[in-house]
Amino acid sequence: MLKKILFFLIINIIILLSIEIIIKTTLKVLKYPTVYKLKTISEQKYDYLTGYYNLSNTEETSKENYSQGTDQYGFNLDGERFVSQDLTIKDDNIFRIFLLGGSTAQGRYLVDRYDPISARLEKKLNKKMGNSKLNFQVINAAAGGFISSQELALIQYKILYALKPDHIIILNGTNDSIHNLGDEFYQSNSHIYQREFQKNIKRGYKNFFFLFDDWLSKNISTYFFLKKIIEKTTGIFLFEAKTRKFAANEMSKKYSEGRIYKYFYNINLISKLASKDTYISIFFQPQMLPDNIKGLSDNDQKIFSDFNKQKKFYFSNKQLFYDMAREKIKSINSSDEFKNKKYFQLVDISNLLDFSEHSEDYYSDWVHYYPLSREIIAKRIFQDIEKKIKENLNN
Repeated sequence: MLKKILFFLIINIIILLSIEIIIKTTLKVLKYPTVYKLKTISEQKYDYLTGYYNLSNTEETSKENYSQGTDQYGFNLDGERFVSQDLTIKDDNIFRIFLLGGSTAQGRYLVDRYDPISARLEKKLNKKMGNSKLNFQVINAAAGGFISSQELALIQYKILYALKPDHIIILNGTNDSIHNLGDEFYQSNSHIYQREFQKNIKRGYKNFFFLFDDWLSKNISTYFFLKKIIEKTTGIFLFEAKTRKFAANEMSKKYSEGRIYKYFYNINLISKLASKDTYISIFFQPQMLPDNIKGLSDNDQKIFSDFNKQKKFYFSNKQLFYDMAREKIKSINSSDEFKNKKYFQLVDISNLLDFSEHSEDYYSDWVHYYPLSREIIAKRIFQDIEKKIKENLNN
């Protein structure tokens, strides 16, 4: 009798494992997610300062596109940075710059290690301003999905505190323009991952079934696949219900004003961290939008059109934020208070990619850049920080 039970159990385990392997392999071949992840973020990337961050000490990869490895801090290794180094010390001939932002600053659809904006900027600085006694080092500290509050925390509690920056550059705007503020205003100046992570921990303490369900969704493809089938057939969201309903709706002007308040609240705090020892430059980044799409290439217009069919209000919501942000930046830059901020600059480059003169492609998808657009952005950033760097060196 015992042998029969064991045989039955083994046969069932083999069947279940076979089903799991078949489903996981099929999903991989079709390029669908094999398990549940909060966007591209997993628990393994948890970071006590920013909610999540790049894993440390990873290797570079060159499968479909090039992806940087990371150093001991989780900073991206690109350009001439091949290995991790102790950034708590710095030679006198090094001028250290940190570049922060989301995946657009970090780099997607890269050709090689010299393709990211950070590597392009470092090359320009060393070619035009460097010499035997001065070497520019641009460290790519960007991370996918980052918003301004995370950039503020990374600067204040890690980079400024311990890593000896001479200049900090932030390329941002797009992630803040689409970020879900949530139900509670007092929690809105945090990433949705941070809120969801906290919520899941609280649920797990109260309800073992939720903890078990969450583990199965994130580790077993068969379970994840069954839940996705239920979603498709019933129309009921079983993953990130509030966030996904939010993304499908048109935003009111009041909601966009909330996003604007959050974004410029953080910019103001970041500006206060600038000093004669560490200059800070923020660049409000370019994106494809309804107001510039006619000036872009046919391929970029197709990307816009296809994504607009999937997410009806994505671009119109982003456009509303961008219109309000541009006006706010003009107001800030013309104010008397800003004119006294000698060590800080806020630059609107959001119109930089509005027109493709020779119908060249600027975008690899609805948000990320191609090598040509990265080169245009790096060149513009260099032009705007060159004077500030010379001031810093004179100090």
